[in-house]
Amino acid sequence: MKKVRITTTDSKGKNFKIFNSPEAIYVWMNDPDLQDDDYMDPTVGNMVHLKKGEVMEVEWCGCEFIYEKESLLFRADYIRLGKQISEPTIFTEGKKIVGIQDGWVTSDIINFKSGTDKLMKTTKLTSRSKHKFDLEELFSAREAYEEMEDEEHEGQRTLH
Repeated sequence: MKKVRITTTDSKGKNFKIFNSPEAIYVWMNDPDLQDDDYMDPTVGNMVHLKKGEVMEVEWCGCEFIYEKESLLFRADYIRLGKQISEPTIFTEGKKIVGIQDGWVTSDIINFKSGTDKLMKTTKLTSRSKHKFDLEELFSAREAYEEMEDEEHEGQRTLH
């Protein structure tokens, strides 16, 4: 799998649009009102804000090619990401808090090649790279938690 580490060099940080589906990207691309909003409509996706000093690692999990009238419109990449949410504090007992998310992006949002621009630095990770987060473990834990919640809700429904 392709993976990159992203940090921002801008004091304001950088926003990344993460869409719910390839269709949501299409809707957003064709709706100027959605594009002009400072926030993302939750039915379309959400915004991940990376602050200066924070680290985000993104894993490419596959893609879909979106065509219109037999012409390639764009490629939508399915990703999983882990992002450091804050620096360790006394309230977190010295542990870093990591947020995870999956969704869809285009290559102009996240590119899986090393490079630097005025807002961010992207480093391609290899199997020999030192990774900040174990995305496989983080997403497995989330799936186990969601399954446990589903079982609890199922049990509550049968008791009523």
